[in-house]
Amino acid sequence: MKKHLAVLAATAVLGVTSAFAANPFSDVTPQDWAYQAVAQLASQGVVNGYPDGTFQGQNNITRYEMAQMVAKAMVRQDRVDAEQNAIINRLANEFSAELNNLGVRVATLENKVGNFKFTGDARLRYKAKENDGRHSTFDYRGRVKFEATVNDNTKAVIRLIGEKQFGTAARPKTEVDRVYVQHNFGKYATVTAGRQNLIVGSGLAYDDTFEGAVATVGKDKLNATVGYGYLLAGPAKSAFVTAATPKQNHEVNTYQVNFMPTEKVAVKGYFVDFHKNEKTITPAEDFHGAAVDVNLTDKVWVGGEYVRAEQKGADGEAWIAGVGYGEASMAKAGTWGVKAQYFDVKDQAPLYGTTWNFVNADRKGVLATVDYTVAKNVGLSAYATIDTKDQADEAKPESYRAELNYKF
Repeated sequence: MKKHLAVLAATAVLGVTSAFAANPFSDVTPQDWAYQAVAQLASQGVVNGYPDGTFQGQNNITRYEMAQMVAKAMVRQDRVDAEQNAIINRLANEFSAELNNLGVRVATLENKVGNFKFTGDARLRYKAKENDGRHSTFDYRGRVKFEATVNDNTKAVIRLIGEKQFGTAARPKTEVDRVYVQHNFGKYATVTAGRQNLIVGSGLAYDDTFEGAVATVGKDKLNATVGYGYLLAGPAKSAFVTAATPKQNHEVNTYQVNFMPTEKVAVKGYFVDFHKNEKTITPAEDFHGAAVDVNLTDKVWVGGEYVRAEQKGADGEAWIAGVGYGEASMAKAGTWGVKAQYFDVKDQAPLYGTTWNFVNADRKGVLATVDYTVAKNVGLSAYATIDTKDQADEAKPESYRAELNYKF
């Protein structure tokens, strides 16, 4: 392939649009059909010329030169759409050997066999409750996720999990906890169907397993999701739960809008509609809520979430708000972050599978969190509640947790 053709293809992949970029090459004139493409990519640092100031676009491009362009394109992957991202990934596959020689780590190729990729994590965890030695436990968990590329727009995912508490007689609990297919419909629509994780808002009301379909339409700055299916976390919901009849999980529709007015601000609004039927004597109440996250600086975060059950009034409210400093990245040893969040959860608040496990109904107090990356892909997290009370202001036992997480 001639260099001019390769550069023209690269501008299409990267979506570079700086029409008035200056051309640095003496042998590419404004009359050249590839002048604008060459100038644009040169201004972005994606292409370089020779020491004598020429581009030599009439020559065939080498695999090494093409790999250099791919490496620079990979740096821009967070700024392109899904279709462009897929093209860059295919190019990274094709030029993986040259990229490795350039010292570029191609994350999408690691742990991959053909069109099959696997990742996973492991955790060791200690949990304790103040003045209650019976509730001090130590457990372990391992998860492996297998992801298969069906075609350019479709992938299938299966995740296996195994977990057990130390010292118990039972064998480790093992199951397939995620099975879903995800398909992209063009650049702006995605549908995920199967057993998947669902986060409503920032997770105060629900961050757990969901069986159903979720459709997302829009881009990162503004998108909307609609879901239909079953919430698998939370207490039994049917009055017909007996030893012979398993619990009936909630059948729901979920609606959520996500908006990022700036790169540092994220706002979410949602509504969850529970299906009612003649078998449900004590149906769960529909609920709505909103969440906001603001990065005041690169290291300072503030955020919160509010949720309310439609028919419960003040007894169905819950909120959490806090501030954080720093950020622990599993990819970089020595990074750390701390958070302090105040929570206030009324007796009938709609918490079915909250991401904050210490946040329970009829409780209020402070949740303190510390995260530290011990080594690359090894993180230590510690949590503790402070000044926990019920809604009548009676003191309640504090909870503590420490966990060591590994990613691979």
